[in-house]
Amino acid sequence: MLRTNAEAQPHMLVWRAILARAYCDTDQLAEARAQLDALRGGGFDYPPSQQWTSVIVALSLVVSDLQDRSAAAVLYERIRPIANQAEAFAVAVASQGAYGQFCGMLAACLGRWDDAEGHFTDALAMNERLGARPYVARTRRGWASMLLDRDAPGDRARAAELIAAGPEAEQLGMARELVRFERLLTRLNAG
Repeated sequence: MLRTNAEAQPHMLVWRAILARAYCDTDQLAEARAQLDALRGGGFDYPPSQQWTSVIVALSLVVSDLQDRSAAAVLYERIRPIANQAEAFAVAVASQGAYGQFCGMLAACLGRWDDAEGHFTDALAMNERLGARPYVARTRRGWASMLLDRDAPGDRARAAELIAAGPEAEQLGMARELVRFERLLTRLNAG
């Protein structure tokens, strides 16, 4: 359905962005990269609209998964000014939590470790304050990944603490997050 909508409505960027995210979530990274490349043509300079948050959030996750530094640099500058806000989509009364989580993932992709850590710290606090348990789990996972990538003194111990909070994803039925937490645990144990 996503692929059909993306092809039938190329002007609706949200379909292509969500399709790229779905490809990442199912480990179809070449397909995700193709969708990202199709969206790259506009320089990721999307005007504010009802779709903006959905497009930017989906692209931030895709770019982080693909470790696309050039796209991360552009998207990070687009959302950094609103890092202390929470994403919400009013039409469906939905949210994906604090923008700081996505800023943290993009900053980590860029190797901007201090910025990433600051964003994850703020995002975790906001998501906990909002009672947004799924996004608390996702923020912890993103932060743990950043710590393992940076690998500074104390990072592995802190990552282990964040990974240990992974079972909350199981309680919430977040199957994809459980896979990602397992991958982090494998990385932690391999180091």
